[in-house]
Amino acid sequence: MPKIDSPSSAGTAVVEREAAVKDDEPCTPSIPLRNADGNLSKFDEIVTPHPVVAFLFRRRTFIVLLGILCMVPWAQPRPWTLGVGIALSLLAEVIRIWAAGTIHKTEELTTAGPYAFVRHPLYVGSFVHAVALCFMTGLWQSAFINIPLFLILYSAAVTTEEAMLYKLFGERYAAYCRRVPRFIPRLQRPEQGRGRFDWKQVRANKEYVNIIWVIVLSSIFVVKMFWQL
Repeated sequence: MPKIDSPSSAGTAVVEREAAVKDDEPCTPSIPLRNADGNLSKFDEIVTPHPVVAFLFRRRTFIVLLGILCMVPWAQPRPWTLGVGIALSLLAEVIRIWAAGTIHKTEELTTAGPYAFVRHPLYVGSFVHAVALCFMTGLWQSAFINIPLFLILYSAAVTTEEAMLYKLFGERYAAYCRRVPRFIPRLQRPEQGRGRFDWKQVRANKEYVNIIWVIVLSSIFVVKMFWQL
């Protein structure tokens, strides 16, 4: 965690540090990120979260998908709930593709694109997906299961990722956190940041896997709706 300055010097110190930090300058990690085989290090090779937190971090996507699939037998999708769900899923995927195409995970501190508005845009997109799938089920009760489940799992992810970024980028990341909110986007013109969208990066971050799952789940609920007609 970043060092907390004393009240008498905090204001001056923060201003001086932030003045020395420019987002358009390269910001590379302060510790090695590659194994002997050249692959990127795993998260637990950079930080050591509690075993429960580490498990939730690794399995968060699988657990959320399993929760949605368990609701399929009881789902009652209707045209309007399915339509809202699909529209929200499209919005969510636009957010995630924008974020996935901009970020270079752990290799540099990305502060441009969606990261100029919110620190975890990928998770914002995932949350919108979770809400969308609740609509697709046609069951209002699903929100009382999936949303708390999402918040528990992704709180573990946020805690782990922010610990990694603090360790990798130190005060640079602390300054970024002071400017940009964690989850609710700020509605103001962003400063120039570090990072540029590239479709190759979308593929490198395997966003296509998420797209496939969204299509599969949406198709299941479409079939379920027509089966009930």
